[in-house]
Amino acid sequence: MSTHSSLPRRARLGAALALIALAVPGLALASSNWSSVGSTGTPDELCAGRVSFNNNDAGLVSGATALGCTIRYQVHDTWDGTGLPGVYLGARFTDNGIYSEVRARLRAHNTATGVLTTLATLSSNSYAPAATPQTRYLTNCVALNFNANSYFIEVDLVRTASPVGAIPGLPVLGQLRLLRCQ
Repeated sequence: MSTHSSLPRRARLGAALALIALAVPGLALASSNWSSVGSTGTPDELCAGRVSFNNNDAGLVSGATALGCTIRYQVHDTWDGTGLPGVYLGARFTDNGIYSEVRARLRAHNTATGVLTTLATLSSNSYAPAATPQTRYLTNCVALNFNANSYFIEVDLVRTASPVGAIPGLPVLGQLRLLRCQ
């Protein structure tokens, strides 16, 4: 066998391997879950001076006065491209007591009608407060249709006024996740 005749075969083999190498990450992404760290959200204009982005977290600035801030996170279709996965909402947050709350809502914006629909809500007040981060997931599976809707997660960081001498609320969002239902 001559060297000249084996080069086209090697080139074809190399091209096939390159194609596989490019396709495999796309196939893996098709079944990926969606996630975002707290510091990547877009706060409302009214949040100026109220929210602090520190490393991966988003939290209210420290203090004892009542504050609230809404931050939005755009959800991208990281699933199979058909736009019809079933997902459930999860969040990693810190809620240190009765004077704070982290509330996350998965919302759909219909591209034809403009109607906004809340599909799922996770509230830190549904769980015991903790001074350290905790990760919680809802158990209800929600169907998404990216062909008909855009999706985002709206997060409210809320601190109510605390009495003198009480530890003020310090709500912090560390991460949001949408996991494919099994």
